Parts: sequence; structure tokens; C-alpha cells
Amino acid sequence: MILSWGGRVIRALFDNLGLKLTSLLVAIVLWAAAQGFQSVDLSLDLPISLEDVPDDLVVVDQSVSEVNVMLQGSRAAVRWAKEDLQRFPISLAGRKPGRAQQFLVDPKELDVPRGAEIVARSPSMVELHIEPVIRKRVRISSDVVGSPPEGYALGRVTATPAEILLEGARDRLRRLTQISTKAVDLSELRETTTLEVPLAFPTGYIWRANDAPPIQIEIAIQPPDEPVEGSAK
Repeated sequence: MILSWGGRVIRALFDNLGLKLTSLLVAIVLWAAAQGFQSVDLSLDLPISLEDVPDDLVVVDQSVSEVNVMLQGSRAAVRWAKEDLQRFPISLAGRKPGRAQQFLVDPKELDVPRGAEIVARSPSMVELHIEPVIRKRVRISSDVVGSPPEGYALGRVTATPAEILLEGARDRLRRLTQISTKAVDLSELRETTTLEVPLAFPTGYIWRANDAPPIQIEIAIQPPDEPVEGSAK
């Protein structure tokens, strides 16, 4: 009895098997299509990328560092957009210096995949503080810390060159008259030493001119029982 019932069940399962498999496949395809075309929303924070910045200008401040965009579209298109959109470009081509330069946050600047669109963005405007780049020559100050080993004495410290040509934002560089090297530790020096030392920039948006030579400082060290250079005999 049980075997007969089981046989009928098995026959029923395999009756019209091709039609049943086709129906199952159609159902899967329709489900996948529904998932792909279902409208979804996604919020993205995109870092601002400043592009086409003229060589004679520098941006020293901006009102925001990111733009938030709200995407809407099919699940697949929104997913592709999330992978593709990594930044929000703002072009400075043709711009002049100014403290409150306003730039429109235009969604058209983004290449959004078909099936998705940007329905909102925040903020709608970005303000930039743009300064002209100037050149200026300033004095170099050698920064040394600590003391030579016991018995040794520090002599003269000389920077070569004595001045350096810098470039940077006008308002920041024009107030600068001197710049120090990064600190050099004297605790291990037992002989006169010449080192190439980078500069310690006191503020951002100032840098060495491309044609500025490297900075070298000579640190004179007197061994024990030798008179310190420049001291009275």
C-alpha cells in the first residue's frame, strides 16, 4: 500500500517534467528581473577633487571637503554607481584669486550609470579661498637640539646656502622672514659633520621652489682638550 502510494507520488513529480522545469526557470528569471529593476535609494559621501588648478594659484581653504549625493534607480544600477563614483570633481580652470569663490555642485559632472540618477545633493555650492602663488627668499636658521657627548663641545653651526627661495600662498609667505631646518640631535656627534637637512615649514601652502638647492648644515664638534672654535685662548 505504502509502496503503491509512493510510486504515484514519484510519477506525479516526473509528469510533464520539462514543463515544470521551464516554469521554474521563468519564475527565477522574473524574480531576478524584479530584484534588478526595483527602485532603491543610496546616499554617498564623495570627497571633493580640485582639478585644473593653475600653477600660479593655490587653494588654502574650502567650505566643505565632501559632497553628499542621493542616488535613485534600479538595484543593479545603484550598485554600479556606488562602485564607479569615488570623487566629486570641481574644475578651477579660468578662475582668479578670491576669498569666497563660489562653485556650483553640478550633478552633471558625475558619470552616473544608466538606470540610476542623482535626485539630491548637499551642499549645492562650495566656497573656496584661492590665493596667488608668489616667490620669496628667506633666511635659514639651523635647529640643533641636545648636547654632544661628554667631553665634546659644540662649535659653529653653518647653513649652506644661508637663504632659500620659497613659493606659496601670498598672504602666508609674505609674512615669513626666516625658516628653520628640522632639528638635528647632537648627542651622537663626536666630530665635525655636514648633513643634508629638510626644512620645517611653519605653515601649510608653502614649499621650496623647484630650483632651490638642498640645505646642508655643518656642525663643528671639538674633541676633548681642544679649544672651542672662536673661544679666547
